[in-house]
Amino acid sequence: MNKEIVTKVSIKSNKSDWNPIYNSIQVGPADEAAGSFLRITGEDEQNGGNIIDLDWDEWDTLVEVVAKYRKDWEWEL
Repeated sequence: MNKEIVTKVSIKSNKSDWNPIYNSIQVGPADEAAGSFLRITGEDEQNGGNIIDLDWDEWDTLVEVVAKYRKDWEWEL
């Protein structure tokens, strides 16, 4: 039996006309010759297709830092 493997996930935008291709942040692995990375692609108006690749250790550190400081960073607009 073959197991399904998710290779890309779209994170929903808050817009009411959300489209998973054009109004989202997409995340998934980016396997390059030099190694495996987490690729984050901004497919929304704010990010316009910008891409950032993080190695998995960088990603783990980013998640820890955000979890630690997020409440201090939040503010009302």
